[in-house]
Amino acid sequence: MAENKEHINITLLYQGNKDKSADLRIPRNISVYRFVREINQIFGRPKDLKKYQLKIINKGILLDEEKKLKQYPITDGDIIEVLEAQI
Repeated sequence: MAENKEHINITLLYQGNKDKSADLRIPRNISVYRFVREINQIFGRPKDLKKYQLKIINKGILLDEEKKLKQYPITDGDIIEVLEAQI
């Protein structure tokens, strides 16, 4: 039944910095790429990150930007970390 939820509640963490974390309710039917663009817009980050990775840190899963969030076993309470590469 939980797999049919349209939204999930996660904590978003930037590069392991707890001061840059936020609790969010996000749609499951969104691509990882679009999710990154949305959070960058919301938090005033550069829109075009050259290199980044999203990782579900409590599950050790890296997210592929071409897939949708619903394709991963993301559940309420998961912590997703944004790792940016400096270019």
